[in-house]
Amino acid sequence: MMVTVDKILEKVEDLPSPDFVVQRIVQVASNPNASAKEVSQVISTDPSLSSRILKIANSAYYGIPRKISILSEAVMILGFKTVRNLALSVFTYDRFFKKGDEKSPIDRKRLWRHFVVTAVIAETLASTVGYPVKEELFITGLLHDIGKIIYDVITPKILASAYEVASRMKKTFTDVESDLGIPHHGIIGAKLLEKWNFPDLIITTVENHHNPSSARESVYSEIVSMVHISDVLANLLYPGDSLSFGDPHLDPEALNDISIKPKGLLNLLEKSKEMISKAKELLDM
Repeated sequence: MMVTVDKILEKVEDLPSPDFVVQRIVQVASNPNASAKEVSQVISTDPSLSSRILKIANSAYYGIPRKISILSEAVMILGFKTVRNLALSVFTYDRFFKKGDEKSPIDRKRLWRHFVVTAVIAETLASTVGYPVKEELFITGLLHDIGKIIYDVITPKILASAYEVASRMKKTFTDVESDLGIPHHGIIGAKLLEKWNFPDLIITTVENHHNPSSARESVYSEIVSMVHISDVLANLLYPGDSLSFGDPHLDPEALNDISIKPKGLLNLLEKSKEMISKAKELLDM
């Protein structure tokens, strides 16, 4: 089943771009000189998005001691990058997960759980190792496997074949992609995000999250390694959610990249379980 990258990318190019509000949120939040006021003004143009962001912002996951009822207040308390993450989470869910395809062989609810769990673990890992911008770990963790859902949208038969082989043979999805000659989902996801003008940090991480050594010379190598580790742990916590059924491959160099010991992974896993239990609003959008 040899499928060329170019053929798949042609179909990726045909996918619609995010709406204006989401594009502006990404642009403003990616600008180091942007203000919280600018972010709240952009989001406020979409009342539905604003109310859903406020609902998630008031969840146990963020642990704010009092109820927030004004978007600008949420931006001030949580930070505009966290609010950006919430906006992109809502967009990603609505665009790809809200309505399941009856013909699809995959359980989109479980795949969404893998997205969120990886994001939560990545943000928790960033806090654990003292990484300065943990919000970037959340959004890269959330979007790391977006290539898989893109496959389900544009070439469901190919995804169905890969999923069937992975589940029957108890192999990782990545290994099956290689066996079947299917372009890696990281490449597909990265190309989509590139088309959508997402930041290089996210694009690089999505493309290399299964092979962090390939991004070792990149300025984003630490983030790539952290998302790689988070993806592995998410697969261990919820086997099969990511359409992967074999033992996940952990690159030992990824641990060295962020100076974390194997014992530290166990502590991270326990802390992550606690945070995941508080993320109900993210899991049940």
